[in-house]
Amino acid sequence: MNDLLLAYRLLRKRFKGGMFSKDFYEAFSYAEEKAFFKDLVYGVLRRQEYLDWVINSFLKKKDIPPSIRTVLRIGTYLLLFSNIPKYAAVNETVNLVEKQSFRKLVNAILRNISKFTYIKEPDEVHLKYSHPKWLIEYWKKFLPEDYLFSMLELNLIPPKTTARVNRRKINRDELNLSNITYTKYSPYGIVFENFNSSPWELKEYIEGYITYQSESSQLIPLLVDFSPDENVLDMCSAPGGKATHILELENVNLYVNDIDSSKMEIVKKQFERLKLTPKNFLVEDARKLDFNIKFDKIFVDAPCSSLGTARRNPEVLRRQTPENIKQLSKLQKEILENAWKLLKNNGIIIYSTCTVTYEENTLNSKWLVEEKNGTILDIREKLEKFGVKYLWDGYGALFYPNENLTPFYVSLIKKE
Repeated sequence: MNDLLLAYRLLRKRFKGGMFSKDFYEAFSYAEEKAFFKDLVYGVLRRQEYLDWVINSFLKKKDIPPSIRTVLRIGTYLLLFSNIPKYAAVNETVNLVEKQSFRKLVNAILRNISKFTYIKEPDEVHLKYSHPKWLIEYWKKFLPEDYLFSMLELNLIPPKTTARVNRRKINRDELNLSNITYTKYSPYGIVFENFNSSPWELKEYIEGYITYQSESSQLIPLLVDFSPDENVLDMCSAPGGKATHILELENVNLYVNDIDSSKMEIVKKQFERLKLTPKNFLVEDARKLDFNIKFDKIFVDAPCSSLGTARRNPEVLRRQTPENIKQLSKLQKEILENAWKLLKNNGIIIYSTCTVTYEENTLNSKWLVEEKNGTILDIREKLEKFGVKYLWDGYGALFYPNENLTPFYVSLIKKE
């Protein structure tokens, strides 16, 4: 099966079903090194609203079958955002059309698009930046304009791959890799300029010298001070980036939990690869976890709407709804409720999300303060030492997006 046909089938599934399937992610294991395939699939997802706007400007009847809409999105993306010769882009795309009656339509529209050397930008913000209209209107309610437009622009640009260097094994300046630079904010991070083979086959990864992790995520454990042998719980640990980082930083008694047993197997393999041993692995609903001990620190990187990961996972923008956000906020609150019970007096909850919503971030931190009499720890000075720009809501910090950092919210709440 060629890349174009595979991309079409995956995108067809995505747009028909509204959610990514397991098949989608399995396909990427087949094509980890195939830059064209990955750029095409994620490019179509990133630019969906804009591509539809261009296509609709050449359609007399906008109501076309989803399969034809998907083909036209692929062809339009190839014509406007790839280096493939235009005649090849048109011909290869037309060959994807299964219904013969639509071949002439697809061919005509793509040929018309191919003749334009410049297609003007739409006036509407959601079309220009290819984001759902409701989401932009929602963000406008609580985000400054400069934050919003930085995020919209950056979400159109795929991020480079970053990794965390295992300080127990090596300093990052000792890594013998020619295709890296250092992260701007994390003292343990590296940025890959490119890969010559699969990232998972890199010797430094296999032997536990590095762990792939976003720079924003790397900063979260660095905002607290650990003491040897204190009890630390990571309640929602998959895929294990923060949990493994904690043990790289200090020999704490680390308890690692996740509700998903298959994800926990991945977490275990990460610890094995890094030669790190936590106190215990658990597979429990974080809302129901119970122990005969109390914890000094509890990390709650709760299931969230993940809107801050849109640069890497553009499908998330179309997967979420206002109702989902409310439901996730409720779930997070229930997890925080249990975390509070498991926390020692003078213990700290490190609450973080990789999303940009008022309900999941500010309101949940505010709830811990007002309902549980928690005390907010001011992390602004620490963030400034790392050079991080942020929005402070009185409870926690939302990282400003830039070339290096993706949006991340973090709040530290102490139990007096």
